[in-house]
Amino acid sequence: MEEIISPHNIDEQQTIQLNYIDIFEIKKRLKGSFIGKNLYYEQKVDSTNTLARELAVKGVKNGSVVISDFQEKGRGRNGKFWTSPCACNIYMSIILRPKFTPENAQGMTILTAVSAADAIAETSSLTPQIKWPNDILIDSKKVSGILTEMGTQNMTIEYIIVGIGMNVNILEKDLDDGIKNIATSLLIESKKANAQAGIIDRNLLIAAILNKFDKYYEMFLSTGLPTVLEHYQKYFGMMGKTIAINVKDKKVEGQVVGIDSKGALLLKTGENELERIVSGEIYF
Repeated sequence: MEEIISPHNIDEQQTIQLNYIDIFEIKKRLKGSFIGKNLYYEQKVDSTNTLARELAVKGVKNGSVVISDFQEKGRGRNGKFWTSPCACNIYMSIILRPKFTPENAQGMTILTAVSAADAIAETSSLTPQIKWPNDILIDSKKVSGILTEMGTQNMTIEYIIVGIGMNVNILEKDLDDGIKNIATSLLIESKKANAQAGIIDRNLLIAAILNKFDKYYEMFLSTGLPTVLEHYQKYFGMMGKTIAINVKDKKVEGQVVGIDSKGALLLKTGENELERIVSGEIYF
């Protein structure tokens, strides 16, 4: 196992009630064939995706994982800032070196979402839902997001970086005021169900996510995205809902009628009109 040790210290006041990342504890819980066999840990980074990209360029192995306790420049989709406080949440990135073509990379977002949802359901009493394509919700509030980035050369994938940010033990008072109405954490939701709920073991949850990812990635490679989508559907909470979605320079409105075999969202926009959405910003 390879490990990067950082000299940065974490503010003790921020971590007094929280558990620390223990890569040895994570490692012993891994059951997959290759995801997480190499774990890279850094206490503080700009973002785990940035460090993962640097490592990917240097040639680290397929399935390597970068984990951090704090991101100074955490990023979400469309360049949005991802709030990344110290030692209470999950920030990690998986490095892949697939042999499939770039047009199949959309599947990585889908399988990561179902991996995260599965891990939450397995390690807690909570019921996650997926907002297409990759936001994990608890009681209609976002608890996790995924950012997938790709490096290519001559239409060949050199690497894919799958970044996962998950609000785990952050308290409601510590959420930024601007997101309190749309975001939550596993601890917040657990305490709603059980006031005595204690902090959540991030090491256990990280291992569960990586194990699920290994399972679904192997499934994707062997039988394709449709098989993964069968598992995705059980968390898909948008069927039949009327939404608006910004697609490039236009706004599309319609009723969600499904997801196609390539992971695109299908919207009924008129009596006999069906719109296939590959990406966009959704509004209910």
